[in-house]
Amino acid sequence: ASATAGAAKNWGDWGAPVIIESLPGSSSAINSPAVDGCTSHSQDGLTLVFNSNRGGNHDLYMAKRSSTSEGFGEPVRLPAPVNTSANDSCATIENGHRLYFSSDRDDPAYDIYVTKLGPSGWSEPENLGPNINEPGWLDETPSFYEDSSGNQVMVYSSRMPNGAGGKIYQSVNGGPASLVQGGPHSSASDNRPSVTRDGLTIFFDSTRSGGLGGPDLYYATRSRTSEPFGPAIHLERLSSQGFDARPYIAKDGSFLTFASGRTGNESPAPDMWIATREKITGK
Repeated sequence: ASATAGAAKNWGDWGAPVIIESLPGSSSAINSPAVDGCTSHSQDGLTLVFNSNRGGNHDLYMAKRSSTSEGFGEPVRLPAPVNTSANDSCATIENGHRLYFSSDRDDPAYDIYVTKLGPSGWSEPENLGPNINEPGWLDETPSFYEDSSGNQVMVYSSRMPNGAGGKIYQSVNGGPASLVQGGPHSSASDNRPSVTRDGLTIFFDSTRSGGLGGPDLYYATRSRTSEPFGPAIHLERLSSQGFDARPYIAKDGSFLTFASGRTGNESPAPDMWIATREKITGK
């Protein structure tokens, strides 16, 4: 099923995932013995943002590289007002120098905020409000695409702070959220989605049955943005018996980053991993 779905989109199969520090020239400080993960990257694939509790609280860090064939350089902790004395996590880089992230600065269960980088630095983060954030629920990992009617659609997940009951939602032009229909929706906990730029493929993690451990990595596809997604397909090659979460797809579709608690990490805590794939020629 994986090979067929990959070929349908002119992609080969995913290569075996590697720890992100194994990329040529990578800084040895990208991963640490602490929790490192919930990554996203800029459209050009040259900027990586992730959260880590290496300093005590969960804070957001950014690392850069000069080409997609290289590793990322020394990570830098983002300044205030992005990071605070609260826990700040699971950021998403978007066009227009916007950064979306989750924080427990107002709601102990975490809300989603947005900040913008300008000439004077990062703006004061703005809470996305009640259409998106549910009091007492952990709201996180927004991902965006433009649908066939030109609407901006934000896809994200919300779950109880204990990890149970996760569901994937969408909000059109900032309006009230609704459940994403099709393969991403199950009776298990489904979380941390990312969508391709055309909105036709969604990647996420899930505790549904049939996985190797939990949560595992999955994806689902559709032919049009007006349709529900098809069945969820298990990314067995990328998943492990440990914790695997937030599969974030590159804008050009060529690589995927995720957090994992598998063998090969610097410690039992999750580290950041990456998998790549190639375009199928002649298609």
